[in-house]
Amino acid sequence: MGIALAMSLPRPAMAATAATAATGLPDFGAVVRDHTDLVYGVALRILGDREAAAEVTNTTFLKAYRAFTRYDPARSLRAWLVAIAANEAVSAGRALTRERARRAPVEEADAVADRAPAPEEELVAREERGRVRRAVAALPELYRVPIVLRYFSDLSVEEVAAAVGRPPATVGVQLLRGRALLRGSLAREGRP
Repeated sequence: MGIALAMSLPRPAMAATAATAATGLPDFGAVVRDHTDLVYGVALRILGDREAAAEVTNTTFLKAYRAFTRYDPARSLRAWLVAIAANEAVSAGRALTRERARRAPVEEADAVADRAPAPEEELVAREERGRVRRAVAALPELYRVPIVLRYFSDLSVEEVAAAVGRPPATVGVQLLRGRALLRGSLAREGRP
């Protein structure tokens, strides 16, 4: 699924892409095309809100574009973009939480994550995915971000560590604890 980015590169970007060829950096337009779904997926899984995830995707690529000349090609481009997306999604999530707390009672906040009706043939699968999504969204941020990056975005533990700025051993412990919290949460709902 491609995301239509609201941002468009300014005219000086044409010159910047020629300059990136001289520095060994990839073409930024290709970076956006190749990584939009990944960035959007990370944001969506952290936030649980499609509109907010699209906004985070735009912000991520805008920030990446502004910092692209300082990007170190020796570092994983994918991990660099995921780190920006995760940080932006966490910031946006905090802002959304504050806004929702002002607008809606806590009991109604659970229903905000997935408003789209599901077709009948996918109802059971969608309910299960929704249950897991809610359980992941309910995790403390310390565990939610590594879980999303590792299991929903298929990053290695080392890539997750680079994205969140923590040692791989710490990320490994956070993944173990996060999975234990998820198992407990799902078991309390009656299904392991």
